[in-house]
Amino acid sequence: MSETAGTIIKLLAALTSPKACVKYITVAVTLLISWKYLEPVISETQMSKEQLSIVLLLLGVGCGSLVGQAISWATEFLWKQHKIKKESALKQEMELEEAKREGIEKEQKEKLLLTKIQSSFEHLHFEQKSTLRKLTLKNETLDMSESNNSALEKNGYIQRLVHVRVTDYLTQINPLISDFIKEQWSAEKESKVKSFLEYNDHAEKLLELLEEDNQDKDFPVDKEVLKSTSRYSEGVRGQDDDRENSTGYWLWFEDYLLEEFEKKTGKSYVDEAFISLQRITDDEVTA
Repeated sequence: MSETAGTIIKLLAALTSPKACVKYITVAVTLLISWKYLEPVISETQMSKEQLSIVLLLLGVGCGSLVGQAISWATEFLWKQHKIKKESALKQEMELEEAKREGIEKEQKEKLLLTKIQSSFEHLHFEQKSTLRKLTLKNETLDMSESNNSALEKNGYIQRLVHVRVTDYLTQINPLISDFIKEQWSAEKESKVKSFLEYNDHAEKLLELLEEDNQDKDFPVDKEVLKSTSRYSEGVRGQDDDRENSTGYWLWFEDYLLEEFEKKTGKSYVDEAFISLQRITDDEVTA
């Protein structure tokens, strides 16, 4: 082996990476091809054997190195693409698992909250019930320093939207319990109307006084009919006017029951009606 070839081999021997191994192989193959196919062509140039060997060796090493580098680059590129796809697939799988886990946790929390409101609603203060019901109709501004409101928020039943001023916040009902509150409220209104119609002996007469078509009529009213109502009676409420010398009696529907009565009876009513003393069969009006 010539001194030049020995020097090149020593240089290549210093390379121990996989890329070097590729270069070894490609250089060897290129040298073999050079000696077999290029030597007969180059030998016609009348070069000395030593010069011929150097030329062939340089061609083989140069071309082999370039081909080896190209193979290394291509292999590295394909490996990176494979790695990226594998990492992407793994990341996507992990994200799906995380989303699934979060979905399960969210569903469990929603069920827990719904169970809590179902079991606790009847124990809430009447003002808290009223607040929740009003919030199913529209968002309301509430004083969050007030204990009833802060308790609703702490339990997750209502949510703050906008800070209005000081301790006042625009709030909304938690959407997770909204349907339950609506259904419970609807059932309660239906029950109150049904109870009023069944158990108030003067129900028909009281509703007649509140009918829209009867507001311009002055038919007499038995005081016993009015005595069946009060400021806190269910269904229909009543009270004489607040002046010292009362001139009559006010009748009105309990909050949010007017539509339920209209749906039940198929008639139209007014929110409130005033019954003058002249129409009451006894001059004494009892609230």
